[in-house]
Amino acid sequence: MDAIKKKMQAMKLEKDNAQDKADTCEGQAKDANLRADKAESEMAAQNRKVQLIEEDLERSEERSNTALTKLAEASEAAEEAKR
Repeated sequence: MDAIKKKMQAMKLEKDNAQDKADTCEGQAKDANLRADKAESEMAAQNRKVQLIEEDLERSEERSNTALTKLAEASEAAEEAKR
């Protein structure tokens, strides 16, 4: 009878230890998931910033090309006016 009680106590202790380890692992998994979610959100925000900067660059290049075209036309008109 004592052997059975000792075996049951040992099994209970083993179960408790396994449960503690499972709880610890679950907490670590939740923390890892939170960090991953935060990293994904930050990455999405950075990607959006890059997209906005690229769009701004395109607009700036278009304005620059327009200004260069107008400058070339004005220079040509000035040269013709000198003649």
